Amino acid sequence: MTRRQIILGSSGALLVAALALGVWLLWPAPKAAPADAAQAPAAVNEADLPQVTVAQVKSVRLAPQASFPGTVMSRNDSKLAADVAGRVEWVAEVGTAVAKGDVIARLDKHMVEMQRDSDKANVTRLEAVVKFDRVHADRMDVLLGKGAVAKTVRDQAISTRDSDVAALAAAKSALERSQYRLDHAEIRAPFAGRVAARLINIGEYANEGHEIVRLVALDEIEISAEVPITSMHYLKENMHVTAMIDSKPVETVVRTVVPVGDHLSRMVEVRLTIAPSSAFVGDAARVLVPSAEPRTVLAVPRDALILREDNTYLFKLDKDKTAQRIAVGTGAEDGELVEVSGTLSEGDHIIVRGAEHLESGQKVRLDTESAARAPQPIANPG
Repeated sequence: MTRRQIILGSSGALLVAALALGVWLLWPAPKAAPADAAQAPAAVNEADLPQVTVAQVKSVRLAPQASFPGTVMSRNDSKLAADVAGRVEWVAEVGTAVAKGDVIARLDKHMVEMQRDSDKANVTRLEAVVKFDRVHADRMDVLLGKGAVAKTVRDQAISTRDSDVAALAAAKSALERSQYRLDHAEIRAPFAGRVAARLINIGEYANEGHEIVRLVALDEIEISAEVPITSMHYLKENMHVTAMIDSKPVETVVRTVVPVGDHLSRMVEVRLTIAPSSAFVGDAARVLVPSAEPRTVLAVPRDALILREDNTYLFKLDKDKTAQRIAVGTGAEDGELVEVSGTLSEGDHIIVRGAEHLESGQKVRLDTESAARAPQPIANPG
């Protein structure tokens, strides 16, 4: 290729590039999207928001409380023993529900029945003897009046009569004792309950006083706890106290406070009545006992608190239905109400259900009941 051809080719390439640049500069630029459209947030469907239930922060009077261990027990928990000796014929199975007066164990009756029959025959014999003695004594009295017999003979007849009357009374007492032993060869429930344990087996011999079964009443249960003597200033009979059983709060009523303390531990026993369906006999409990006079505090429902390793939180609801997480401290308790301290005021709305998976600043949707009492959003001025 000659030098002239190279120069002409380079000139042509430069010309084509210049034409292309001119066309690009003259081509109209695309229109930019409206600024409002680029910045407008996507519409939020309220049905997609998490639903929550709210309550208000209340100002109430609560007393500081201390927790003490206790045990659920029955007011009637008895080990029933045999009143008579005998071989065990039958014992109710463990777990059997019995009513008051039901037979729960039975002993062999043959020896007791024979003794009863013997005592009954002795009573019949002595009744006949006494009947004769009375007639004979009356006759001797008449004959003495006629001078037919000596006074000694009449006195002997009266003495024999009185002696046989006493023997008849003793025989009747022995018959009653035999009948009692026969009746108590069957051990009956002194109250309604359940058989908790068989303390002897069928075929074994039970002496008088030998424990046969353990019977527990389940319709009257209570908590027994020991509390400091100083707590007696704040505990009164029929007072409502909260207890924790299986990590759940249970309402109890103070039945009695035993006003006798141990000189070493300085503790007294308190008995608290609970509903039969609240716990099982033998359950462990913790009793929340007042340790000072009540004071006015801010309180929230227990369900509003979220317990974490680092702190305790709750979610406060803003006017625009935005949940804000707030760290709080807790104090006294009264049933479902718990004292809280933090950036809260009386009347603030807090979330009590549905907060487990919320994030701070997240919008929420109220359930129907909460929506009726929730704060209304402030109108936008202008």
